[in-house]
Amino acid sequence: MFEEYKHSDPNLSIFYPECNGILTYSEAIRLAIGRRMLLDNSVLVYGLGVDDPKAMYGTTTNFHKHFGSSRCFDTPLSEDTMTGFGIGLAISGYKPIHVHQRTDFLLLCANQLINMAAKMRYLSNGKLNCPLIVRAITGRSWGQGSQHSQSFHSMFANIPGLTVMVPATPLEAFNTYHHALQEDSPTIVIEHRMLYSTKSNVFVQKKKPSLSKISLGKDITICSVSHMTVEAQRSVEFLNQHGISADHFSLVNVSNIDLDTILASVMKTKHFLFIDHGWLNCSIGHTIISNLYGSGYGGKHSILGYQNTPCPTAKSLENYFYPDSQLIAEVILKMIGSSVIVEIPASKEITSFKGPF
Repeated sequence: MFEEYKHSDPNLSIFYPECNGILTYSEAIRLAIGRRMLLDNSVLVYGLGVDDPKAMYGTTTNFHKHFGSSRCFDTPLSEDTMTGFGIGLAISGYKPIHVHQRTDFLLLCANQLINMAAKMRYLSNGKLNCPLIVRAITGRSWGQGSQHSQSFHSMFANIPGLTVMVPATPLEAFNTYHHALQEDSPTIVIEHRMLYSTKSNVFVQKKKPSLSKISLGKDITICSVSHMTVEAQRSVEFLNQHGISADHFSLVNVSNIDLDTILASVMKTKHFLFIDHGWLNCSIGHTIISNLYGSGYGGKHSILGYQNTPCPTAKSLENYFYPDSQLIAEVILKMIGSSVIVEIPASKEITSFKGPF
């Protein structure tokens, strides 16, 4: 599976499993980044908590021991300055990975990302590249609240020169970093905190993920983003028991959307449901639907996402903020005109969480 990554150092064998395996989302990220750090000395990781025992949900465990403190190090809480630091490294021949605790605080370095990193190649007439990767984590569940639950993929995807990735599965996460670390342009990767323990088979894909097929069906086309992919697939699997099936896609690359694949599916099913992990005004979902109708699609459509309000802190109110499997199933049934009555329990990952972090 990973023949190109063979390495003789037994102390680093953790990055080289002998066969295909099932990995968690966090293990897949650690594997992809760790291997590139072995192969390319210009790759380094820095940010809050990357070298502490929790190691950003286990994604950078022992990197500071394996690669040294010059290639994996903690930083001050100064998003703007540290992003500028990364841009300087990137245009000087390094491939820095800047780890942010929260997606929300990308706003504090928006000028560096939008006016500097994204435009570096354009302003230098192609003489300078900026292979900076920004890892940003979004949250959910009691205690996250209005300043720790935002995604912003729609906003950053509107900027030419930035690539925005929102992997939902371990396979997508692995290949996002595997390929992004071999490119020479800035990339923002938004990870969801509740995905780190999810599992899937992981292997090297030929190209960076864009639109991943999760399931194959005939009644409706679903396109979902980030953690909504998990919620949507729970609905799909439940509805399969009632003879209802769906083409379900996970949208990973929101900067370069594979509209042709979506169009081919909706022309077959005549129903399209987009489920965003973000607000819907000026959203990716509306862009996709506009393009579908402009390309000849004339069927039904619906969009789900955040409610039009800041995210509540109280769990009882937060339950109304995000689409869940129950709501998704009800919308699907209404769209296809089915009289099936559903009752899907809340996922264990959500009901078992007891604290803010």
